[in-house]
Amino acid sequence: MIALEWNSAGELAGIRTNDQLAEALHALSLRRGLTLTALERASREYDKLRGRQALKRSTVSDAFRGKSRITKSLLLSVLDVCGVRGGEAQEVWVAALERVMRLDQGDRLRVDEATPRELGIHSAITAPDSTDELPMYVQRDFDFDLRTVLSANGPDRGAFVVMVGASSTGKTRSLYEAVYALFPDWSLVQPLEAADLLELKSFPPRKTVFWLDELQQYLGGHPPLTSECVRTLLRHGNVVVGTLWPDQYAAWTSASEDLRRLAKGACLISVPDALSTDELNEAGEIAERDSRIRIALHTRDTGLTQALAGGPALVMRWEQPATPYAKAVIAAAADGHRLGVHAPLSPELLAEAMFGYLKPAQRVKPAEVWLTEALPHATKPLHGDVSALSPVDDGVAGTLAGYTIADYLAQHLRRVRRTACVPHEAWHAFITHLRRPSDLRRLADAATARLRYRYAEPTLERLADEFNDGRAAMELADLLVRQDRFERAVDVLRRRLAADARDWEVGRHLSRTQELWQRVEEIRPAADAGDPAARQRLAEILVDCGISDDLRVRERNGDLTAGERLVERLTDRGCISEIRTRADQGQEAAAEALADLYVAWDEVELLTARAEAGDRPAQLRLSKRHPDGVHAEGAAAELAELRAAVDDGKPEAALQLCALLFELRDEAGLTDELNAGTKGAADRLLALYMATGRHAPEKTARLRSFGLDADESPFPGPESTLR
Repeated sequence: MIALEWNSAGELAGIRTNDQLAEALHALSLRRGLTLTALERASREYDKLRGRQALKRSTVSDAFRGKSRITKSLLLSVLDVCGVRGGEAQEVWVAALERVMRLDQGDRLRVDEATPRELGIHSAITAPDSTDELPMYVQRDFDFDLRTVLSANGPDRGAFVVMVGASSTGKTRSLYEAVYALFPDWSLVQPLEAADLLELKSFPPRKTVFWLDELQQYLGGHPPLTSECVRTLLRHGNVVVGTLWPDQYAAWTSASEDLRRLAKGACLISVPDALSTDELNEAGEIAERDSRIRIALHTRDTGLTQALAGGPALVMRWEQPATPYAKAVIAAAADGHRLGVHAPLSPELLAEAMFGYLKPAQRVKPAEVWLTEALPHATKPLHGDVSALSPVDDGVAGTLAGYTIADYLAQHLRRVRRTACVPHEAWHAFITHLRRPSDLRRLADAATARLRYRYAEPTLERLADEFNDGRAAMELADLLVRQDRFERAVDVLRRRLAADARDWEVGRHLSRTQELWQRVEEIRPAADAGDPAARQRLAEILVDCGISDDLRVRERNGDLTAGERLVERLTDRGCISEIRTRADQGQEAAAEALADLYVAWDEVELLTARAEAGDRPAQLRLSKRHPDGVHAEGAAAELAELRAAVDDGKPEAALQLCALLFELRDEAGLTDELNAGTKGAADRLLALYMATGRHAPEKTARLRSFGLDADESPFPGPESTLR
């Protein structure tokens, strides 16, 4: 029942809890006769105002019922709609919110009251004589640097420290030991998402440790963590700590400008995969007193920290499953992780995805019993509480959000299944069941990188329609243009503009798409009549959404720079025949591109022939050519090194790897990288098809437009759906 007695400043001064504040705010809206729908309608444009937010029905409902915290932006927005704007009337409400925030901060957990499990430390293997929750700590070489940067804070200078290392290397344990030793009596905050930190920015506490294990969850959140927020917390003398995998750190440093600024402000502590000689010596001494350390030291084929986290048993659980259903559910979870899905996977998603990993005879059993047979084995604790899959709550007691795969096993299977095709049923399950836009964004990128456009299309459509993602709408429109589906592309962009008429970028994209459509329709009659030039121009417009066609028009009008850029695009697409024709006509840029390609492919005879015919770029490159040329056997070591760098998350290595495979004309290698989702593999593979005549130009163009099915076969076209 709503108490309507919250009226005066004196009554508001009595508010001490979030529930009381929610009750008062709800009462105010009722007195004004405002329903949830009315609040939502009146605040539609508030996202454009500093310090305000659009009041969605579900958000306000949760806030009024005390299910979520009242934020300052939500408070000001409700007050504004209710006519409480500025002056003393608004100030008493803001004062009430500040009072609630301060009192909440004083009720936090202390660092020395948190258990290791609460802070995300892996459960360790057990031994008959082990009694403590954790084995004894082995001092690490970086501990001195870690504790130095953590303890360098003062009243107006905090510390932002990020541990970067692979799964199960001990980064969280080392961070826990350092924070526990330095700040045992400080408050501890473990925010569920970045939004919780952004709320605290207005009322920053002091002497607080902000624990951001799995930092990527906050960097890729909606909204994401900001550099301004972290700086504000640090200015009040707080400590912000987090952990990241190497590939996630690489993604962080190549993200938005603000996230790169945030990365520059962090003190990074690198955590090696293996223990150093000094660390192993200390572990040997500790092993005499701790049997778990002794067992881990004698575990073959893995490091001490990985063994402590139950790594070998997890791998065995995958390699020797009790039932095929257990292996199927682990494979589905591992592939989800490989495609960039971070959210817990619901039972419904897993049950649907499992179909693609089972043999026909194993599918005879009803689908509803697959999880019944799979989960007891996949979630069974190994060496203590380590399991292949772990259940995750939904933020409320007694609820299940889904299951997550163990970090060590996910990383192992990322290598083992690196080039494995993800089954159709798994793609379908991820697309239809995922609810977080950040997961759907990564899924769309993974599908595009693998030429699986049939899965990128519905994912981008969900992002555009359900999450108002203008970038996704434009990417989807470009995909549809490549498939000559202009009507649908225009409809996608118009729907997005109808939802947000001020999205100028989408508006410009719509105009460009309509202009291309008109251009195509002018060419189409001649192309349909069999005119080779018209058919070629039409195909090229569809291939790259008219970019090359624009350059050709500018080149014909005397723009030399446009001609050079066109040659670059032709080279990227592998259009060797046209490049050779242009080189024969005396175009310097084309002659250089052709000579570079002959050098890369070790086509000595072709390069020599052009040099003898007076081609200057060919003569120059022939004179500087290494006598041994480029051979696959000599490149094996470089390929292995680049693949390792790609697996470590280095984006520049991905492009170098694909370029080298193109030079080696290694179609199988590029296909593997395509299935692995390596950046640049799709473009280089299609360029190789075009350059070598591996497929007819029409077939290559169709692959570029419609991509592949889940099993690597060419996708037949838009008439096929996710059924």
